[in-house]
Amino acid sequence: MNPVDPASLSALPVVIGAARFAPYLAARSGDAAEALRLYSWNVEASAAFLGAYAALEVGMRNAMHDTLTSVFSSADWWHAVTLAAKDSAQISDTETYLDGRKGAGSWGAGHMVAELKTSFWEGLLTNRYHTLLWEAGLKNAFPNYTGLRDDLRKQMQRLRLLRNRAAHHEPIFERDLLVDHKFMCELAGYAETDLQTWIASHSRVPGVAVAKALTISGARLTRF
Repeated sequence: MNPVDPASLSALPVVIGAARFAPYLAARSGDAAEALRLYSWNVEASAAFLGAYAALEVGMRNAMHDTLTSVFSSADWWHAVTLAAKDSAQISDTETYLDGRKGAGSWGAGHMVAELKTSFWEGLLTNRYHTLLWEAGLKNAFPNYTGLRDDLRKQMQRLRLLRNRAAHHEPIFERDLLVDHKFMCELAGYAETDLQTWIASHSRVPGVAVAKALTISGARLTRF
């Protein structure tokens, strides 16, 4: 089915909900047609970002896990180091979850890596782990990075918070998504240039971002 102009769908403001729709109306000075197109663009932009971020997240956590596995000569390296209480608790909770879901002894390190929250991996770049992890070898997960560890963490945090907004259907239309996309490609390249090339060549974010004005005017229709 070909897409239709969301401004022609009179029930959409009710479907979306007044509170959720309000920021879009405000952004378009009360013009309901433009606000609906902006909302539809926001959904499209969020979907595009989440697709690219999925590639980045898997690449980042695998690079960090593989490096720490080598550093500590153990696939379950998290048992070979003393983690902060909240990080240790996340490991324990995930082990309990995996035991219940797959059965004790029937899952491996890869399952743990997939289940741990993005914030866990980001947290490994905080000051508390500078000597224990970063200097011990975690920095080798990012062979093309020459900056400060905390700047790398902040870049990961920026993208994670944007991911959270996109995943929870929150407004991201006021952001400069081209800058966010640039940071995403840079971060991927710090770990592996092929990952950077994959994201840069497949991501729909740049195209969606530059089409925002056309979309709001009604000259372009969105696709999720």
